[in-house]
Amino acid sequence: LQGVLVLAAIALCSGLLLGFFNMITYVDPLQSAYDRFSEDTGATFSKMTDAEGQTIGDGKVVYYAVSDDGQVHAFLAEGKGFQGGTVQVYLYVQDGVISKAGYGEVDTSQTYIDRVKDAKLLESFVGSEVSSLNALSADTVSGATGSSKGVLNAVNAAVEYYKEHVGGENN
Repeated sequence: LQGVLVLAAIALCSGLLLGFFNMITYVDPLQSAYDRFSEDTGATFSKMTDAEGQTIGDGKVVYYAVSDDGQVHAFLAEGKGFQGGTVQVYLYVQDGVISKAGYGEVDTSQTYIDRVKDAKLLESFVGSEVSSLNALSADTVSGATGSSKGVLNAVNAAVEYYKEHVGGENN
């Protein structure tokens, strides 16, 4: 009985310590997205326009927000790439044009993502008019087709979401 009580006390203390460390090290993904949106654009974002996201093809809009002044549409999107792993991208649209793009988290299965980054595949979309953009028709990077598709699927999700909900013919 005494051994059981000692083990119970150890388990309780371990659980409390684990909970404490989780509390002080937890990073809220929504707040992290707000911070990155603001850091990348210099704009203020007070509320997420769509915190639920939407799956589009092999991509997904994770978060979508509009800056408080209404000028910047910010997306955190992810796309399926090599072996089903994901590539996250941040995409910003102003006046119907992609004004900035950057990488977020990249799944470790995307072993050739550095080739994609070196080829500046994501950056090639900056300056593109969203209404006429077909991201999936862009060329992939030689030797990194799977990782390239992850980027293209993410960009496509953000672009199609924008067309459907913000700047499309029906809006």
